[in-house]
Amino acid sequence: RLLAANPVYGKIPVLLLPDGRAICESAVIVQYIEDVARESGGAEAGSLLLPDDPYERAMHRFWTAFIDDKFWPALDAVSLAPTPGARAQAAEDTRAALSLLEEAFKDRSNGRAFFSGGDAAPGLLDLALGCFLPALRACERLHGLSLIDASATPLLDGWSQRFAAHPAAKRVCQT
Repeated sequence: RLLAANPVYGKIPVLLLPDGRAICESAVIVQYIEDVARESGGAEAGSLLLPDDPYERAMHRFWTAFIDDKFWPALDAVSLAPTPGARAQAAEDTRAALSLLEEAFKDRSNGRAFFSGGDAAPGLLDLALGCFLPALRACERLHGLSLIDASATPLLDGWSQRFAAHPAAKRVCQT
């Protein structure tokens, strides 16, 4: 039933609404839930995943798409590469994506703990990148790489430690 609800991609996740409609793909589902919370007035201040400012919301959505479209395929290619040369190229592509995300963190975080611009809770962009931290750390160990570290990406290095230590992420991001 879930697979039938997503005929475009034929995969999960799918959020099935009570009226039978379906919403597909993780980032889209999270944004739908955010929109419903905003419209219903059911969200408390500081509990939303996206910033209040429309430009900042757009930037967070942009970088969330970048993570799915550019960063994850590059990281995935490191482990799937058929040759050492292809693996080295994929690692460089991953580092290039992380360099752009380092700049995005600088621009979006306002010097705070998370991309969300807050210190207490991660937002959508934090979750989008944070969900790949266990895979990134496994890739680093498996292939002897350093992808997020204090020398190349100091802001992301600090962010990754804070994100992994957050109670909501602690169980999944343990290294």
